[in-house]
Parts: sequence; C-alpha cells; structure tokens
Amino acid sequence: MKGNKKKGRKKKLKITLLVIEAVVIILALAVGGFGVYYTVSGDAKKIEIRNNLIKELSGCSLVRNVLLKSERSDYDNNVKDKDYDENNVEINKEVRRKLTGYTNIALFGLDSRNDEFESDTHSDSIIVVSINNETGDVKMVSVYRDTMMKMRNRKGESVYSKANRAFFYDGAEGTVSMLNNNLDLNITDYVVVNFSGLTEIIDALGGVDVNITDKEQFYINGYLVETREVTGMDAPDIEKSGNVHLSGLQATAYCRIRYTSFFDEEGNEYRDDMGRTARQRYVLKKLVEKAKAAGSDQLIKIAKMILNSNTEEETFIKTSMDFDEIMDLIPVAMDFTLTDTTGFPFTIAMPTIDGESMVVAEGLEYNVQKLHEYLFNKKNYVVSGGVTKISKYIEDYTGIEEVKLPEDRDNAGETESTP
Repeated sequence: MKGNKKKGRKKKLKITLLVIEAVVIILALAVGGFGVYYTVSGDAKKIEIRNNLIKELSGCSLVRNVLLKSERSDYDNNVKDKDYDENNVEINKEVRRKLTGYTNIALFGLDSRNDEFESDTHSDSIIVVSINNETGDVKMVSVYRDTMMKMRNRKGESVYSKANRAFFYDGAEGTVSMLNNNLDLNITDYVVVNFSGLTEIIDALGGVDVNITDKEQFYINGYLVETREVTGMDAPDIEKSGNVHLSGLQATAYCRIRYTSFFDEEGNEYRDDMGRTARQRYVLKKLVEKAKAAGSDQLIKIAKMILNSNTEEETFIKTSMDFDEIMDLIPVAMDFTLTDTTGFPFTIAMPTIDGESMVVAEGLEYNVQKLHEYLFNKKNYVVSGGVTKISKYIEDYTGIEEVKLPEDRDNAGETESTP
C-alpha cells in the first residue's frame, strides 16, 4: 500500500502500540502495589514464590483496602479515564448471551502526542486482547488500521471507513463500539498508550534483541530521524543488520516499518501494514518473556512511572479500567501464557476505494467466524445479524466476495484461486 500523502501539515509521529502494555501495565501495577515486599530478580524459584505470594495477597480484603488507600488516588487522578462511560458502548445483543468465560480488552496506540488523547487523533494501532478466565491463556489480534469497518462519524451517522478513524470520529467509546459491532465482541474496557512512556517501558526492561534485514536497518535509521526530532529523545543509528539489540526508541522505529517485508521465525512473509503488525508481534513475544521474568525492582519502577507519568504537557496512558479491575487481573497477570498472536482480517483484498487505499475483508462474515474460532475455539460460529448486514453491505459496495483460508478451501474441495 502506498504511503499517505502530506496534507499541508507536518506529519505526526506514528505511535506503535506493543502488546507489552497489556502485560507490563497489569504486571507493573500489580507488583508495584506490593513493593513493600522483597525484591527478586533472575532466580526462577524466588520469582515463582513472589508471584504466588502476590496472587494470594491480591485476594485479601485487608491488603486490597490498604492498596486502595495508598495507590488508588494516584491511579484515579493520573490514569483512569473518568469521562469514559461503558453504558455508551454498543454490543450486539446476540453476543451478550453467547460470549462468556473470557475478558476482552481493546488496546489503542495513537498518532498523537501531548494532550491530544481526546480528539483529532487516529488509533493507528488497534489490538484486541482476549484472556481465558479459566486457563489464563492470552491471545492477541492486531486489527489492520486501514480495514474497512462500520462506525459512527462526529455527527453520529453510520459510515464505512478505515478502522483507525473511529477514534478520530468518536473517541474510545466509539472505537470499542466499532470493534464490537463489526467483530461480534463484548469489549467494555480499553487502554491507550502514548509514545514516550512506551519507549521508557521498553528501556526499563532492558531493550530487545531482534533479527533484522538490510532494508529494515535502513528504515529503522530513517524513522529514527523523525523520532528524535519529535520526542527530544536520542538513540544512535543501527550500524548493522542481523542480530541486533534495540533500545526503546530503536524498537519503536523498527515496529513502525511498513515499506519492506517482514519474515517471521518460520520464514513466512508479511508485507505493508501486515508486516508492521507482524513486527510488533515479533517484538512482543520477546518483551513478554522479559516482563514475566523481570524482578520486582523493575516492575515497581515501571509502576511508579505509569502512576505518575501523565502531566499537563504530555499524557502517557489512559484506561477505562477501575483500580479494582486491575486488582482482579493480578492472578491472571502473574500466571498468563501468551499462546498466540495474529492479524485481522485473515483473507483480504487491498483495493482503492473512493480514492483511498483500503484493507477489505474478503467476506467479513467468514472472517468473523474465523476470528471466534481463533480466539474462543468456537468452530462454525454463527455471526450476529448485525455482522451479516455489515458484511453484505461491504461486499455489495466493493464487489469483493468471500475468499476462504487454504485449509477451509481444501476441506470444501474448492480451488486455490483467489479473485
């Protein structure tokens, strides 16, 4: 897909949202609240003992009351989005009855800085985090930012546009509603993270080791020019390809790349925005491992940064989740397993529609069925009437018909050809 044209203003820094927020934020807030206990790092047995202790204490009413008094004020004042009203979030009525046993959260990364969390900004990274409440297994899905979806514009009218515009049109409530309406999800909570603090989180975990190509090295250094200028932070250019260690700023530049192919560890190739989100998932897996093994001192440091980072000059993080909800997720956070990540839609076309490059699901209804199979192990999921209507409208408007994944085509005896 071609890059966006300049529109008479300086291009803003595109924020990269790594799933590390979901892991580190919950872990950090959890462990940070228990910072009165001993610090451990490196020793797996001690870390296991610490985690078990924290899980047990998180359910103790006395301990929770102490934390509420000592930490809740900072959390409510600096992190909680007090204007968010989940009663305004739309959920397809069929989903309310069928989708149980999972906690689903939306994560947004914005192309904004400073105080622009509320308006005039796009969520260029959209990730659905799904937690199996029984097993603690976590799956994450990147929704491609240019995906054609139904949403509300600023006048409250229904429109079909790129997914990343929903935040610009209707804020967090509208974007969560978009995900629910188009994907048959039941999300009520969100987390949004800004650039600078995310960079500091990666640095606090010691950076990340990745394997890059010559072209990726070139683009990292290119993105670093803008990143340094916009943020005032600094990081040196990458001097070689192959196995390299990336700082927070360098890792963010790496995850912004969408103009050269990404090859995962199995050799699969991802291009354009699919490559960008695949890079995020690649970095994520490595960061998640580091977050899980991190010592209490690191997590406490990150927790303090989160609780005190938002200022009048810059907002780092906001969330709709109450402090009690964070506490309830502590046992999951200490034991979770990131089982898999992927991108959505699964089968796509990338036409030009109304003069814009779009990502169009080749059968939204089919892709939502596959999404529920992937996230919730629901085979032959029957989509809601709302998704069926949206799917039909997109097919009629674009002329793009359903195309199934190879394994489904093989099972149905269909050919491999794709329109």
